[in-house]
Amino acid sequence: MAKTSGAFRAGRVLTPDAKWTGEEPDWHGWEKWPIEKFMSERMRMLKFYGYYLTQADLKPAVLDYMKRRGYSKNDISLLRAANPTVMPTTIGKLIRAMDKGMPSIHPKADEYFASLPFTDPENPPKPRCDHSTISKELHAVLDFLRKEDPSHDSDSTEVKVKKPTPNPQERLKAKVEKEVIAKLEEMLDDWCGKAAQTKVDPVALTSYIRDGNIPPAGCKYISDWVQRHISEMQEAYDKTCPQMVEGYSYLSRPALKNRITNLEGMLAEISKITSVAKTMRKVRVKKPKDATKQVTRLKYQENSKEYDITSVNPARIPTAHRLFLFNTKYRTLGVYVADGPKGFEVKGTSLKGFSMAESYVLGLRKPKEVLNIICSSTPKQIDKYLADKLKTKKRKANGRINQQTVLLRVIETRN
Repeated sequence: MAKTSGAFRAGRVLTPDAKWTGEEPDWHGWEKWPIEKFMSERMRMLKFYGYYLTQADLKPAVLDYMKRRGYSKNDISLLRAANPTVMPTTIGKLIRAMDKGMPSIHPKADEYFASLPFTDPENPPKPRCDHSTISKELHAVLDFLRKEDPSHDSDSTEVKVKKPTPNPQERLKAKVEKEVIAKLEEMLDDWCGKAAQTKVDPVALTSYIRDGNIPPAGCKYISDWVQRHISEMQEAYDKTCPQMVEGYSYLSRPALKNRITNLEGMLAEISKITSVAKTMRKVRVKKPKDATKQVTRLKYQENSKEYDITSVNPARIPTAHRLFLFNTKYRTLGVYVADGPKGFEVKGTSLKGFSMAESYVLGLRKPKEVLNIICSSTPKQIDKYLADKLKTKKRKANGRINQQTVLLRVIETRN
């Protein structure tokens, strides 16, 4: 299970995997337990909190413990401002367990450790009070934080802690929590105050997103929050989770159903917002490939002594609008017209971006006469000549260029 913040609900640890992990350890009546049961439950407690809670989840309990134990305000402020990962998780686990009723040390701990197998009877291990363990670990953490910022010490009146610079995703999440999720939490509090009412009014979620200037990427965090609460309420409504049933027992079934419906409506609002944003997203325009790179693999005939013609530079073909090709083996003329304003494109050994309706190939009975007209006349004169003088049947153009093809002429403009 992935550890996530928000693992608490009304002071309880949510345990979706209780089937395998069990519920949170309850220390009521530990005085009557056998010492073996106490130690076993203590070990399970460490694993349980390690499974469900992160250092960030346990940090508030550590800060409260420091207040109760008389730590200075500066030390408490120093740890509060620090990243939770600097704090060993064992500290928070032990504090959480002691807050739930576990003693800092069992009265029979000495006897238990002395009775363990392979223990030296003359020098048995000494159990340590959990308060001592916590104090030692906290002292090490605070010393580390002071070294990170030498300007801060336990007697300083001003706390200066270097905070890590959040990345764009963290900044977006913080903005969403401040502008939208905080207001949704207030909505839940308001709903709790109206437990006697079957129907409650949802908030204007679209307005919150618009007024908070939340981009579509930030809607994911809102959607996750809404979906999580829908799942919890649905489990309570369907009575599939005893914890959720107990947590929402203050609501009648119609009231619970009304709140689920409201949250589902909010989820639909978010989906609509993200769908509209996708349709309005600017289409990415593919940057045309450099002309010289397009023609690197193009194979063509550089010149023909038989017809006294020479190929033009192939780098002129990309983005051009008209192209005349002559196949010296089959004596065919290829007339190509670009399909759009972007002109031609060359991929490998083929011409792309030509109009299938306007482009064609035809055979030449008198090649030298036609080739001379193509190379020396204006585009309009060429069109007139081809239309009036050449009566051979036109065939569909395929855009292929090979080693028997001379690049006869390129016209860059449309006219």
